[in-house]
Amino acid sequence: MEKIYDKSVIETCLNRSRLSWQFDTAGLDFMVFRYQKGEFLARPQQQPTHFQFLVTGSVALYFLEENGSRRNVAVMDGLGLLGDMEFALGNMPLFYAESLTPSTVLALPMEENRAGLEKNCTFLLYLLRQASQIKIFTARNCVVLPRLEERLLYHLENECPRQTLIGMENTAVKLRCSRRQLQRVVKKLEAQGWLIKLGKGCYQLKDL
Repeated sequence: MEKIYDKSVIETCLNRSRLSWQFDTAGLDFMVFRYQKGEFLARPQQQPTHFQFLVTGSVALYFLEENGSRRNVAVMDGLGLLGDMEFALGNMPLFYAESLTPSTVLALPMEENRAGLEKNCTFLLYLLRQASQIKIFTARNCVVLPRLEERLLYHLENECPRQTLIGMENTAVKLRCSRRQLQRVVKKLEAQGWLIKLGKGCYQLKDL
């Protein structure tokens, strides 16, 4: 992980993230962290020291079960925040946050800015919006669309460019399943006529 304190780089990232549209960023001592693919932004039982606002890249959130198998939770693409639950509740991270691609984040020291941020209503509303989005995501995946087939079809129809699945690994993370589970469902939907195979790991929703 590379730490960058250059003011011009920080300003560029602030503009790209549009955080100033969410809350007042003036006077906050941001820095930039750059991660390579495979590096961790957070780990369970490792106390976070910074908020991390994702500017570019993709980050997978997951946990490990007792038998060591990986259980995907979500993926952050382009924009996202780490550290909100830990700031509000004082707990350790629940999930591993692993960079799927080279990723850039704006980092803001947590404790040094706590007193001011706890009085900043626009910042607290921003945290509330983030928490609400997570709740909606969880409700959709676990309650509204509990079956993997349903989640995959919804994802293809509403979230994939040209209704095309590209790459099993990243899609499995987004759908909170294993790669093997996703492959089984994809083959089943292809056999049923829902999907058309375009190439290795590439499938398109058939226009029915």
